[in-house]
Parts: sequence; C-alpha cells; structure tokens
Amino acid sequence: MNTYRNDDADGQPTTTGEQHTMSSTRTRGEYPPPPRRIRRALRLVGWNALFLVGGLALIGVVGEAYFRLTVPFGESNAPYAWSSRVGRIFMPNAEGRWTNGLDFWTESRTNSLGFLDREPIGLERAAASCHIAMIGDSFVEALQVPIADKFHVRLEALATQELPHLDVTTSAFGVSGTGQINQLAYYDEFARYLRPALLVLVFVSNDFMSNAPILDGLYRGEDPDRLKRVSATRGADGSITLRPPYLGESRFAAVPPPPAPWHTRAMDHLPALSLFANWLDAKRRASSSYDTDPELVPQVALLSRRSPRYAALLDGWRPTMRDGLNGLNDRFMYEQDLPPVYEDALDFTAFALDQFRERADRDGAALVILSTHDMRNLGDFGFDRLTALAEPRGIPVIDQHDYILRQGAEPRRDAQWAYDGHWNVAGHQWAAEALLEYLKENQEICATRKRPTAPPPPPSWLTDYESVASGEPVARSDFDIYLRENTVTYLKSPCSAADVQAQFFLHVVPEDVADLPADRRQYGFDNLDFHYANHGSMGALVFSAKCLAKRPLPDYPITRIRTGQSTPDDGQIWKVEFPVGAVEGEQGR
Repeated sequence: MNTYRNDDADGQPTTTGEQHTMSSTRTRGEYPPPPRRIRRALRLVGWNALFLVGGLALIGVVGEAYFRLTVPFGESNAPYAWSSRVGRIFMPNAEGRWTNGLDFWTESRTNSLGFLDREPIGLERAAASCHIAMIGDSFVEALQVPIADKFHVRLEALATQELPHLDVTTSAFGVSGTGQINQLAYYDEFARYLRPALLVLVFVSNDFMSNAPILDGLYRGEDPDRLKRVSATRGADGSITLRPPYLGESRFAAVPPPPAPWHTRAMDHLPALSLFANWLDAKRRASSSYDTDPELVPQVALLSRRSPRYAALLDGWRPTMRDGLNGLNDRFMYEQDLPPVYEDALDFTAFALDQFRERADRDGAALVILSTHDMRNLGDFGFDRLTALAEPRGIPVIDQHDYILRQGAEPRRDAQWAYDGHWNVAGHQWAAEALLEYLKENQEICATRKRPTAPPPPPSWLTDYESVASGEPVARSDFDIYLRENTVTYLKSPCSAADVQAQFFLHVVPEDVADLPADRRQYGFDNLDFHYANHGSMGALVFSAKCLAKRPLPDYPITRIRTGQSTPDDGQIWKVEFPVGAVEGEQGR
C-alpha cells in the first residue's frame, strides 16, 4: 500500500495510516492532543494570566500595607446629635474622626455645647474682653483641620500679638449644611449668652440654597414644610416667619429610587474592609461629575402640585445635569437671570440678614459678613448678590477671595484642599488675616460697643438646669440626684469635663422581677448604664460650669435605684443607693 505524506499545522509529516487512526479516534468521541503551537499559546496565556493576577494581588498587598502604615484611619466618625430647639449639632464632649480619604485625617473632641471648638470662656471673661463670635456652616465647623488651626483660633493669636490692647477672645458655632436662617438658633441659644462685641457671619456659596426651604428640602430629600432644623416659611400675605425644627418624619415621599445593583452594593462594603480600597473609592468620588439625582425631578413635580405658590415658583424650572444635587447652588454663582425659585431663595437670605441685624442691634454687637473664597470661584454673580443684600442693611462684607489675591496666591488652588473645597490650613490663616485687617481698621468695635442694659436671657438648657435644681435632690454624692416625671437627673456645679468622662452606672430594682427583660431577670435589676457624651441629653456641660444629664426610667414600678460612676482602671468612683417609693410624692413622679 502506498504511503502519502501530509504536513500538519506544526509542519510534521503524517502518514495515511495515522490519518485513519485520527479519523477513527474522532468517530469514537475522543480527540488527539492539540498541536504543539496551540499548546504553547495556551501555556503562554496561562502564565500571563497568572502573572497578571499575581501582579494585581501584589499591588493590592503593597497598597494595603502602605496605607495601613501611613494612613491613621479609613472612615469618618462624626458624632452628630439632634436638638429639638436647634436642629443638628454634635454630641457634647465626644471624640470624632474626619477624612475624605485623600487630603486630611483629623481627630478632635467636641466641646460641652456640641460644637467643634475649645471650651467656651466664662461669662465674666467674655463680657470683659472684645469677644468675637463666628457663626456659619462647614467652613466654621472645619472638620478638615485641627482646632488649633481654625481661623477663629488663629485670629485670637494674631490679635494677641498685634492688637494686645483689645483683649480679643473668640468662639465658633458652626454645623455643616446650614444657612443663616438655620444658624439663627446658634446665636439665640449659645452665642448671645457670651455678649459678643462682634458677630461674624461666614457666608459660603451654598448658603443661598440652604436658606430657601424648597431648594434646601430638595437637596436633602426632605419635605420643605417639615425641615428638621430652624427654618422659615412664607405666609399667604408674602411675609416670612421663623419656624422651629419639625419633630416628626421629614423625608420626602416621592418616587423611590430603584435598588442599587448587587455588584454596586458589594463594592460599597470594600472601603470599610480595606484602606487601599477606601482610597480608590475616594478617588472615584472626587472625580465624579454633576449628575441629576433620580429623585430630584419627581420631587419637583410633586411640589408643583402641592400649592399654587409652589407651582408658580417651580414653573418652567426643570433640573438639568448641572442642577444635580451637587450643583443646585451653583446657579447663584454663574447665572445672571435666575428662575423664580432661586429669586425666592434670595428673599429668604434677605430675611435671615434682617434677623441677624435686629439681634446685633438689640444686643449691642457689631455685625460683619466674611465672604469665603468660593463665593467667586465661578464668577462674581454670587458675591455681587450678597453685597446687594448686605449693603442696604449696613452689614460690611469682607472679601476673602480678594484678600488672597492681594497676597499673591490663587484662592481655588492655594486656599482649599486638592480634593475638598473647604479651607486647608492656609485658607484658615488667610481668613484670620482678613478679619484682623478689618479689626485693625475698626478698633472702635471693641472700645465703644454698646453694653446691654440687662443680661441676656439664659439659654434653654440653662433654664432646664435651674428648674431641676430648684427641687430637693433624693441623694447627694459627686452629683446631686433628682427624680422627676419618671426621669433620673444628674446635676453638678461647679463641673469640668473631667467630671463626666467616667461611665455612669444606673441599676434599677423593680418591685416584680417579672417586669425585667428576660435576659436581666437572673440579676434582679435593670442595667441602664450610659456615657455622658453619647446618651442623648443635649443639656451638657455649659458656660457656667454646670453639668446636667437626664436618663428616663422604665414604666414598671421601681423599689430602689443604685447609681454612680466607674472606670475600668479605677473601679467605682462614687455610688449612691436610695429607695424610690419614699420619694415619689416629693418629686411628683
């Protein structure tokens, strides 16, 4: 039989007999090994894939190791609280951490009033000095720098050096996401009590939006008529009046957004597990562009149907891509002709300035606005609108943007973080210097300010303290203990921050053990231990060195209470025990 040669893909000769064998093999469902060239290609792909996976794993390990060695922490922990009179502030005397994952990592302790500042000075010291109170939003809150680098602290240091005869002292009251209308409560409840000679309103580019109930509600996803902070409303006659924080549910009931895809939800958990992943996520968020929020358009439509006034304000306004949640306020900065809802926001801002003007005149304080550098980042329209509102009311405006340019710097590049629009340390320093420049030119503010003929009324938290203290305590130790309206209240005066660092233990013995939760019956008492900084009381360490803490008691009948303070290192610091039934009548429980 003749043998015919045939070269396969590898160039190797194949006989007809071999071909027959291969054909028979295929018929039986078996296949010969792939040619050598294919095997080499598969091995090459396999090795490359292995090197790629290994390389990525190595990058991940090295990146994670680098960030664990160089980054103090990965996530922020802001101890915010809520007050029925003020809205959102911080938990008093609480530790917080803040980072954007790229520029700054700060750790600070809130003061006893619930603000990121030093402890407030005493009444007598504030009244004797040239006290300057700063009121604003996130630029005054200033999570991005240590307290020692904040502009009001720097101003106090600069004034001590250059204007020692004025005896300048400062304090700051700021919470992010607020406008001047919301901030009126900071003055009424806190700053007024310090009798400031100068009141500084720090005005930021988003304040026009924050002052307007509609735009502020849309931004937060809250009902504009049920905002959870001090706000304002317009009556049928067109007049604007203040309204307190809304106590109930305030979320906007519009079209719910679709659930996020499973892979998005899975990726959201990675930053909490890895500092490297947290950094990558921060870079992604920092580079995101303006997007229209999926809830924004249906919310606008829902508001338009609510009332003729809302319909008129929102008529013709359809949020664009630039009007996404991050850009709702920018239109004030770059556009000359505004939609009606934006003109309405200017009316509310004018009302807020009127309110501050009245308070400053009543209390004998000078009033000035510090316009932050970002008011002119997108042009002059925003700054011009602010000065047009301030000048007729006799409120000077300090232009930080102009001051920075006069120092030979570029505001947007040099005064803020690379991935965050808030002031960096240099931005705070320039704000302090701009205020010092104004103070040098207006020293009569400190020398000739009108002193109030009567002391201002005490803040509500101090009224609460004095109301409780007017009764007779059921027990005395390091703290005086009061029982009233099924609440145990702790009072101390004088009091310092050190007095409230230790945990409070509160053990309640019922008349019937069956009233206890199932997991507590074996112990015979209920455990209501708490830490002063985070148990929810907004009456914390106050100006007059007074401490107040309240803890509600269970509804079941109680026979005895044991309470005190303890630490893991020192054990029990103090303890009192008293019967409850014997004091119910006296305390009006």
